[in-house]
Amino acid sequence: MHRALLLTGTAGVGKSTVADALGQVLTARGCVTAVIDTDMLAQFGPPPKPNPGPVRFYDQLKCANLAAVWANFKAAGAQFVVVSAGIDSLTLRQSYVHSLADCEVRLVRLTADDDIVRSRLRQRDTGPRLEQHLRASSGDRRTPTDIEDFTVTNDRAAADAAQRILVLAGWSDHLG
Repeated sequence: MHRALLLTGTAGVGKSTVADALGQVLTARGCVTAVIDTDMLAQFGPPPKPNPGPVRFYDQLKCANLAAVWANFKAAGAQFVVVSAGIDSLTLRQSYVHSLADCEVRLVRLTADDDIVRSRLRQRDTGPRLEQHLRASSGDRRTPTDIEDFTVTNDRAAADAAQRILVLAGWSDHLG
């Protein structure tokens, strides 16, 4: 059985950083692991046409590309995959799960308090992109929903958050 962790949350909560930390922890334990940032799978534009469906164009593109990349990693021997993604609906979660063929999937929502999010955004973004992310983060007060399996507050070192996720996912006792 292959295992997947989907990390989601708003901009600035550290999805990619924690995904990288999880990949490092799993690899250090001898687990063949792929780490995928779905933002990198949809560097394309502008979208060819408006999308009236329940899944937006860029989300469709991310899921299609994720399925192809995961198939390649799986063929190369990966048993674990950690995916950083923005997932905000059950429909989108199902699309991601479908993209991760043959995986037991756990969705983790990362959260952080407003000061931490703003600080992280200011460290990584500038100009209009920073302003866009700051506006989005101040308007998005996501609370746990029924689409994630559990929530982890990312207010510590990424390696600590990664360890907490592995415990909550029930993986820590089964890893080498």
